Order: sequence, then structure tokens, then C-alpha cells
Amino acid sequence: MSADDYAGFLPPVFANRPDGEDIIVRTFIVGDPLPDHQMADIPAPVQMFLDLVAPAMDRAGAHGFAHLWLDHHPHEQPGWRLSLVHIGTVDDLNTAVAKPLARLAQAMTLTEFETASWDETRPLWRKRAQPVRLVYWGRLGRHVRAVIGHGDAPSFYLPAGAGVRSDQAVASLPLLEDMLGVRSGLQHKGLGFENALQIGIALGRSHLIESWIEAGGHEKEPYFRPMQIWHQAWLTHAVLDLAIAALAMPGQPPMPTLDYGVNATPQSRKAALDDLSAWLTGLFFSETNPAHRNAFIAGVQNAVWLDPDLQQYVQPGQRDEIVQGLLPYCRWFLAMALYNHLGNLADNCATTDQLAFYDLLIASLPELASLNSFSTQRDIEQHIIRIDAARAAAAFDALVIPFCDLLMPRLALAASRH
Repeated sequence: MSADDYAGFLPPVFANRPDGEDIIVRTFIVGDPLPDHQMADIPAPVQMFLDLVAPAMDRAGAHGFAHLWLDHHPHEQPGWRLSLVHIGTVDDLNTAVAKPLARLAQAMTLTEFETASWDETRPLWRKRAQPVRLVYWGRLGRHVRAVIGHGDAPSFYLPAGAGVRSDQAVASLPLLEDMLGVRSGLQHKGLGFENALQIGIALGRSHLIESWIEAGGHEKEPYFRPMQIWHQAWLTHAVLDLAIAALAMPGQPPMPTLDYGVNATPQSRKAALDDLSAWLTGLFFSETNPAHRNAFIAGVQNAVWLDPDLQQYVQPGQRDEIVQGLLPYCRWFLAMALYNHLGNLADNCATTDQLAFYDLLIASLPELASLNSFSTQRDIEQHIIRIDAARAAAAFDALVIPFCDLLMPRLALAASRH
């Protein structure tokens, strides 16, 4: 079934995505600190606030959500935090939420934690926030209901496929990226080279975090829990459009689900990641698409270097080993891109974007400056070998991968959201 034939059955793309700077997040410390990091019952006044806030915000014409979370900062006492997220100004948020918030403040102590933009808040949440409840309103609420309530949701949306109830926090977490985060870029253009790398990174970092939780044991688990939950959600978002495309591919196995259960272990979650990896490799990153396959594998194997979240956990002694592991991929991708680009120059069909990126590449890696449209594949390889590992690694995700993305054809998807 072609994309056009299937389009009416696909979930929508979130319309009118705001810039991160236009999203305000007000966060409060709610009540007293908790004695430990175990999940406690939601206080009754907070539960009532969450039940009443969405209708109140809808009546005010607001767009956003409320996020109740447990704070797992390693150097502070655990406790409840309530974040109110609004597309608009602080004044508009305060006006819309004044009555529900005043009622909550009468029942429990509320202390201002911080007011920040979405871009400033996301790093905070992924390091210390265990989501407990999410309540959406306005166009965010409509989008969440449209995706989770879609008739085919269990086939393309991993939490629904795993049987997660729609009112559980993890059910809608991936949609925050869909609505407010970094768009995957897959929709109409197909699967690109950089998309393949990013999907590999998403899978690789989830594997790494599970290994760290397993190694750290019960004592360290609460501090890794936020990162595990948020990165699992981002992996779900990364594969969303591939799962949707698979719906229109006849005779293909269904996408395996991840393990979102409250009693899940690192071992059970890693087994589910392995199943997902095999499915992705079989359908989209097979040997018939070597460039995309290698980009995907490079992301999986080098996530600790390519994901800024994880670099802080790399020990100094490990850096050289990681860079050496990345180097073959960098050389292979760079050779492939240069061979294609210099061929385009010879045929006089290089685009303006490709020429501009090539100039950036030469400025960063001057060893390549003497290459021209007459250079052979061996010439290209000989020049690339002269680039030292540290500079090659530094250029990998900022220059080499985007340059490849400009030159590599995208894989057409069987169906894509409109």
C-alpha cells in the first residue's frame, strides 16, 4: 500500500511546533522531603490539583501540561516536584493557573524551585526527574489523545504495544519530543543517513544506561532511573516513524515492544532492546543499504561519545580507546562522501549546500584541501589517513555526518505522516 493510500489511517504530526524559548516551565517543591527514593502515594491535594487543572486550563484557552515528578538528585533529599509547562508567557501561565494553584497552596507548602525555558529544563529532567503523572491540555492534550487513542497505536507506538495504560506517565513521554523536542526529519523525506546514526545512538545509549544500572546495583539505581526513563522515551520517539512505515509493509513482522513495566530489570529491558535492534536491522538497516547500516551501527557502538548526556560519564583513560573505535567509521563515511562529492564536481552537478559544507570540511581538515575532481578513490583514502584520530573524532558528528547526509540518497518509507 502506498503512502498516499495509507495516509488517512496514520496518526497526525503535531501542528505548529513552538520554539523552545517560547515554552515556559514553572517548577515548585511540593510538601516536605521524602524519607527515601521509593515511590510514595501521591498526596491527596496534589491528586485533586491534577484532576482539576486540565479543565481549568482548557477554559482559559491555554496549551501545555502539568508534570508531577520525584526528584532523584544524588546530593539532595528526594521529594515531590510539580512543573507547569505553558506555551506563552509567564504572566499568561500565572493568570490561567491562579485558582487551581491557590487551592493547592492552601493544603500544602509550595516553594518556587525555578522558572525556565523548555530548553533549559529538559537537561534537568533527564538527570533527576522520575515522571509520576502527566496531564495535558489545549492542543498538546488533543495530540496526545489522537496518537495514544489511534486504532493502530499498539502496532506503531511502543508504550501502547507494551500494554501501558494511557494515564501512566511513561505512556505519553515520547510525545513530548514529537510536540516540543527535536523533530526526527523522517516524515516526507524518507530515512536519511543522519537519521540512521541518531536511531543507533538512541538504541546504544539505552543499552549503556541499563549496563550502568546493572553494575551500580540497588544503591545507584534511583540516580540512574530518570535517565533510563527519559532515554527509553527518546528511543521510542526515534523509531516512531519507522514503526508507522512498517504498518504499510506487507508480510513484515510486528515491531517488538520495549519493557516499560514497574518490575522490569536491566536484563529484561536489554533483552527487549536486542529484539528491537534485530527488527530495525532486518527491515531498515540491512546489508542491502550499507551506508545506512553502517551509520546505524556506528551510532549504537559509539553512543557514549556521540551523545552529550553520556560523555560526562567517560573516564579519561577510556577516551583514547573510544576515539580509536570511532575512527574506522569516520574514515569510511568521509571517503564515501568525498568520492561522491568529487564525482559530482566532475559532472558539474554539486549543489550549493554541498559546496558550502565541503568548504567547512576543508577548513577543519586541511589535509583534504588538495583533493579535486580528478582525484581517485586511492587518493582520497591516502589523504584521509593523514588526519589524526582526535580531530577526525571531533569532526565526526558536526561535519562528516551532515556532509554525508547531503550526499546520500534517503530510503523511501512505505508510509509517512502528513
